[in-house]
Amino acid sequence: MDDALAYLDEQIQALKLHVPAALGAFDETGVHQARVATRRLKAGLDLLSPLFEAKQAEPIARAGKRLRRRLGPLRDLDVMVNHIAGFETAPRLKPAVEWLGSQFEKQRVKARVEDQEHGQRAGKILDKFDAWWPVRHALHQHADAIEPLLTAALHDRFNAFAQQADWVAGVVETPSEHHPLDVHQVRINGKALRYTFEIAAAQGLKIPKRVFKTFKAMQESLGAWHDYVVLAERALGAMTETLLAHHTPQQAADVLDLAKVLLKKSVVELNRFRAQWKRGGATLRAALDKHLPLVRDVITPGDVVEITELKTGLDPISTVETTPPVTPDATETPAS
Repeated sequence: MDDALAYLDEQIQALKLHVPAALGAFDETGVHQARVATRRLKAGLDLLSPLFEAKQAEPIARAGKRLRRRLGPLRDLDVMVNHIAGFETAPRLKPAVEWLGSQFEKQRVKARVEDQEHGQRAGKILDKFDAWWPVRHALHQHADAIEPLLTAALHDRFNAFAQQADWVAGVVETPSEHHPLDVHQVRINGKALRYTFEIAAAQGLKIPKRVFKTFKAMQESLGAWHDYVVLAERALGAMTETLLAHHTPQQAADVLDLAKVLLKKSVVELNRFRAQWKRGGATLRAALDKHLPLVRDVITPGDVVEITELKTGLDPISTVETTPPVTPDATETPAS
């Protein structure tokens, strides 16, 4: 079974569908979906990297990184414009909200113009992802090794997430060398775990729905915490860049008050995550141990030859073909 490869195929098709819309028309959905597809693709290649030669995936890694760097600022501004537009606060702060929204919109227009002037065309970027097909062939040849790799990765990534979540939630005392706590790293580890859950489920590993539901709620709290923190930081940045306090001191004071409100909301979301983890962290661990027991050590690149020879009798490198298989129709809507 190699349904994990079908999951990665979907990411390639998502890129073909959404990158032209993202870079050609700055479609908000296209920007978001293209960026997510690169992250899912990277996560899958990182997880399965022991099963193919590293240099095979280098063009994909470089193209994905460049695309994320390019789409990241565009996506951030889309989120901020939409978030601040719907932000509800005291009537006294509404002028500050409107001012900040106008600043974000100006920044978005500027970012789009600069991207059009200096950005590479979508077609040239997408060509780099054709390197997926030789990698896919190598992975298909070693399909029997995919499931144990994903099982080990789930435990590894859950442990990385759980350790720092325990520290943030105060479940265990934080080691002195880890002060101050890096909540952002917990969020990053959570994303890595989320993509691992996705690809493992695509592969057919039996993960209870309640695990996804519980973890999704935790990740949403961390995401909301991050959104409010970024909004507050960008509010202060916009105030400084425009010399607002020099021109209209009272408006600057109102923007500062708005930033304080945003930070307070970020604390609420962080406390929500802390409560969710204290309530559900142990349950997640128990479910993972019960339904996906770890029966082998984590696979390393040095183990690949032994695994593939035992299960397929094939050499992991020499079987790669250079002619890509027929790809699915790029007009089909990929699964999100």
